[in-house]
Amino acid sequence: MWNLLRSRLRAFRFIRKPWFGYLAAAAIYGLVLVLPMPGVEWEARLSLAVFGVAVFLWGTNILPLPVTGIIVLLLLPASGAVSHEDAYAYFGNRAVFFILGAFILSSPIVRSGLSTRIALAVVSRFGKTQEKLLASILGMAAMMSCVITAHAVAAMLFPIVLEVVRAAGVKPGGRFGLAAFLALAWGVVIGSNTTLLGGARGPLALGILRNVTGQSISFVQWMVWCFPLVVILLSIAYLLIRAMAQGGEKAEKVSLSAARRFLEARNKRLGKISKREILTAGIMVVTIGLWVTEGDTWGLDTVAFFGACSAFVLGVADWREVEEDVNWGIVLMYGSAIALSAALSSTGAASALTKLLLGSGINSPLLILGTIAFMSMAMTEFMSNAAAVAVLLPVALALAEKYGIDSRAMTLGVVVPSGLGFMLPVSTPALAIAVSSGFVRPLSVMRWGVWLDLMAGLLFIAMSQLYWPLVGLR
Repeated sequence: MWNLLRSRLRAFRFIRKPWFGYLAAAAIYGLVLVLPMPGVEWEARLSLAVFGVAVFLWGTNILPLPVTGIIVLLLLPASGAVSHEDAYAYFGNRAVFFILGAFILSSPIVRSGLSTRIALAVVSRFGKTQEKLLASILGMAAMMSCVITAHAVAAMLFPIVLEVVRAAGVKPGGRFGLAAFLALAWGVVIGSNTTLLGGARGPLALGILRNVTGQSISFVQWMVWCFPLVVILLSIAYLLIRAMAQGGEKAEKVSLSAARRFLEARNKRLGKISKREILTAGIMVVTIGLWVTEGDTWGLDTVAFFGACSAFVLGVADWREVEEDVNWGIVLMYGSAIALSAALSSTGAASALTKLLLGSGINSPLLILGTIAFMSMAMTEFMSNAAAVAVLLPVALALAEKYGIDSRAMTLGVVVPSGLGFMLPVSTPALAIAVSSGFVRPLSVMRWGVWLDLMAGLLFIAMSQLYWPLVGLR
């Protein structure tokens, strides 16, 4: 029976071939154009066809995300959905330049050794017991992902956590190793929602929000609206990590003294703090201060470029290092996603999608916001959070306008849950990095992550109804 089943499955191996994906994308494009859509203008149909192709390619990852972005920028004007001028003007959104400036700023933070020095200092200072060591890894990862993109933090802290676990005598398959690496991954994932610097999905969402509604969210507003959620989720994550480390019948031998000796040795090798580290820290303090105080007047993008230029002028940033560190492909992907969302809005395609969703019978603002939030969280388990935001936010904003929901609340309802994927290693680079350690099995990620996913979704809905109205978001 199993041999028969395997032989039947082999017959469908062509589905995994790239050419099949290209044919499927072309079929989706044509199908959207011929489907009966009464009252939908031709330009809106064309935008929906491009949207369908983008959703398929971003979701299946047949092509790299930036390449799909280039295809979107090609199809929008080539199909006639929007003019060439509009398509590339949409791409030049301020959010794209904020992302670029933030990426440039993160380069000297890592290259100077400042981030490593801070991480080692915190973990060695507070990691006196198993519980405190796990808490320090979780907290350090969350704190650093407030100012550096999450995947960069995960990649930077990974070798430190790996050496600490090995120095402690922990073997793969043990509970402490699992807890340590999930503390790293969960801390990065949760902490990246604190500010707009933790991931480019936030600036991407702001760009879409500004293009569609003319509204925006300031640096301070983002922190005020998201910080309590982050703190509570970190507390829940710590309780789960502690339970994971202490579970089981047989005690696990963990040599914390050896781990502390390793951390002390690494600290000594760093030597005295360098001039480059001091200047980098000063630039970051000033830049974050300007984002908080002048973000509305100067613009987040202008402040980001001020910080980036200061780093070059003062000699703490090196262009060759920046070229290696900045993910230029992500800039392409995000710019094209913003252009696509603007096309969906301007042609009326987003409104057409909204009418299709209205047929579901959901007409409560709370149910709509909750449904969108859980859809976003589910989508990010299978595709990048940026792709989930690009796909879902234009439709969500149209729903917000229809039902009188604050567009800023709906934006957060998409972007925050999209950054809270805990179940599958493919949902975020941080979880993939944790699994690559050999101390974390994918099944363990799912087993523990499903609880954090559920609690994160319910907590987000509770915050939107109980906390946001108190701080001016209704």
